[in-house]
Amino acid sequence: MVDSWEKDGVRPMVYMNPYFANLTGNDQIVENLFKDADSKGFFLKNDKDASYLIQSLSIEFAMVDFSSANASEWTKSVIKNNMLGDARSVGWMCDFGEYTPMDVHMADSSMNAYTYHNKYPYEWAKATKEAVAEANKTDETVYFMRAGSTMSPGQTSLFWMGDQLPTFDRFDGLHSALIGLLNGGMSGFALGHSDIGGYTSLNDTENLNYYRRDE
Repeated sequence: MVDSWEKDGVRPMVYMNPYFANLTGNDQIVENLFKDADSKGFFLKNDKDASYLIQSLSIEFAMVDFSSANASEWTKSVIKNNMLGDARSVGWMCDFGEYTPMDVHMADSSMNAYTYHNKYPYEWAKATKEAVAEANKTDETVYFMRAGSTMSPGQTSLFWMGDQLPTFDRFDGLHSALIGLLNGGMSGFALGHSDIGGYTSLNDTENLNYYRRDE
């Protein structure tokens, strides 16, 4: 499919986050990245020195421990081999990074979980930037972050304003995305973007009825 896109001058953008789903027991997976990282101790740990597993709906996942140089290098290899290699993408959304639990243990014992919680988005962006540079793809790759902290702007192409509603209001619609972009720009987050048509649709009750209109 990518071959046919490239003939038309189209290159794909894909998706990535620093959370790896626990797919243990699924024999259909060709490359089990969770199993690989877990066996090497590259995830954040719990009190029992095992990978800290987080439950999200039906998915159980672990987070890369970027305080470990080896874990960072492993993540960079995934980006270079999978994102820039097999997927042949020119960019991706670097989603999440803001949910680091406050009771995790890191390879770098000099930091506590509260400090690392705010540093994590920066480390996630930094590893991505280094992987792209090492692959000599800086000038042709765009990746955008969902989360960030004070020093993050120097580590990413641009930022994303989040899941707006498909409305024009200032509470969580297109207006709020514009406010976020302006405030971000004045705070050093110079480059950003949002979903033009909104993202989150709600149609549960009469009071929460937000959806895209086809007409």
